[in-house]
Amino acid sequence: MSISTMTNVALARQVYAPRVPAQPGTGAIAAVAGGVGMPTNQVTSTLSAITTYVPTEILTLYVAARSALTQTGKDATGAIQNISAAGLNPSEWVTFAAAGALTPVVVWLVYAAKLRAASKPLPLRPQTWPVWEMFAATIAFVVWAFAMPNSPFSYYKDWYSPAIAGLAVLVISTILGLVAPIFGPSR
Repeated sequence: MSISTMTNVALARQVYAPRVPAQPGTGAIAAVAGGVGMPTNQVTSTLSAITTYVPTEILTLYVAARSALTQTGKDATGAIQNISAAGLNPSEWVTFAAAGALTPVVVWLVYAAKLRAASKPLPLRPQTWPVWEMFAATIAFVVWAFAMPNSPFSYYKDWYSPAIAGLAVLVISTILGLVAPIFGPSR
């Protein structure tokens, strides 16, 4: 899913308030995220609510930026190798921090564009921002970036493990999807 999907949920609270409960349950989140009219059951509703909180737009930008910044060269045998794999490059942390800081901004921008398309006023006051979605997208970005191969975290062999990173993605994505009905603001 994507930030666009997350903002659909926030927009549903703002624009279609009579049709969506103030504190939408998992089924309501799934219906709004996937578009109204999808037949759902408990499993598909839960899976849709979980996958709603994956910021694919930011992750795509992050992966592209990391790829552009990765230095490659040839070793003694002529094989291409990743030079930055030999040691942590500070640009990896800068890229991670920039993408993390950009995440809530992108959520706000997508949300504002959708409000504008619905002929609603822009959310200029913090009280009108999609705060839950901004927070959830940022947390989801951090955990997904943590789990990516050759992430800046992978250089810390004392405590980083790909198995822990994969488990963290599953646990955090599940928790974000399941607690959304509780922590999403009522309007």
